[in-house]
Order: sequence, then structure tokens, then C-alpha cells
Amino acid sequence: QKMAVAIDTSGSISLNDFNVFFSEIHFMWKSGAEIEIIECDAVVQRTYPYQGILPREIQGRGGTLFDPVFSYLNKDRFKRYDGCVFLTDGFAKEPIIKPHCKLLWVITSDGQTGPHLKFGQVIQIV
Repeated sequence: QKMAVAIDTSGSISLNDFNVFFSEIHFMWKSGAEIEIIECDAVVQRTYPYQGILPREIQGRGGTLFDPVFSYLNKDRFKRYDGCVFLTDGFAKEPIIKPHCKLLWVITSDGQTGPHLKFGQVIQIV
């Protein structure tokens, strides 16, 4: 499966959150998924294929918007994803853009869930 994995790189995400995020990503990758990482705070900072190695740094640390990720996913209709996993603390305003693939919101243990997380299913890390 080809998966887009969006990582919230805003200033509210802790180092521990990043460790949890990459643990989940690594598990998906080891299960056979082809993964494209999308680092995003208020804009998409960078994208890259995950190859089982942690990045040296994370780009971002500003505010949070969800729509730049969905815009990125939708801009190239020939680049298909089987789904998108959005790893975030959920602290952002409701997205307007609907992604063209299935969406799973994965919220940090101390994050915010609610009706603003539209277009997909929501789970919270315990």
C-alpha cells in the first residue's frame, strides 16, 4: 500500500511526540507499506520517502494548518495514495479541503479531538 503520512511539525509537538510518531511510521513501513512523509506546520515544509531511517531534523515549528497537506495530496491526481495518516496534536482550525484518499487522524495522548477533525476517522494515542 502507498501511504501518505503527514507529521505535524508545529511548535506544540514535543520531542516525545515525534518519537511516538516515528515509532508508528516505522511499524507501518515494516508491515510493507510504501510511505511518503509530509512534514507540515502552517505550510508543507518538505516531503520524502521513509526508508526505515529517522530524519536528522524536523522542519517547521510554527503554527498548525491541516489544509496545506490536503492541498498537496490533491494537487497531482496521478499520484495516488491508498490513504493518509495525519499524526498531530489536533490543535488547529477545521480543514476546508477534503483529501481525495481515506484519512486517519492520529492524535497525541494530550491532544485535542473533536468535530473539527473532519473527513476521516479519529484515534487518540493512549
